[in-house]
Amino acid sequence: MTAGEDALNLPRPRPAEPSEAVVLELFGDVPDLAAARQWTGEVLSDLGEDEITDAKLVVSELVTNAYEHGEHPLSLRLRRVRDLVRVEVTDLSPQVPVVGGSSVRVTRGRGMVLVDRLSRQWGAVRHAVGKTVWAVLSGQSQRSNAVLSH
Repeated sequence: MTAGEDALNLPRPRPAEPSEAVVLELFGDVPDLAAARQWTGEVLSDLGEDEITDAKLVVSELVTNAYEHGEHPLSLRLRRVRDLVRVEVTDLSPQVPVVGGSSVRVTRGRGMVLVDRLSRQWGAVRHAVGKTVWAVLSGQSQRSNAVLSH
């Protein structure tokens, strides 16, 4: 274990079999978003920079939502199936997120707007206790690499 792993207390991600989930349990009253993003980057390290950045942003938004509107404990799961990445965040609250309006006048409330825009699909599944909010991202760049000229 490296000093960084000790400080973050993160489990070392291991390569997942196709469709096998890799799980990070989240503890505490304040989300360690930097640790969740770092872990996500390690799990998805074979993807392109754009795909990793999108996944880290979706992870940040879903984990933040779970901490602000959900109930502990939490878990973050990443699952790879072919060219797709599925992000899942589970907490103990039955309240499911909604996409709110986005306004330049407010500094909060854009999380699910970002998730909606970056994901192919997203949704929530209620359980007997709690829920899982999920988002599916492309594991292959959908962005154009063309350079625009004047």
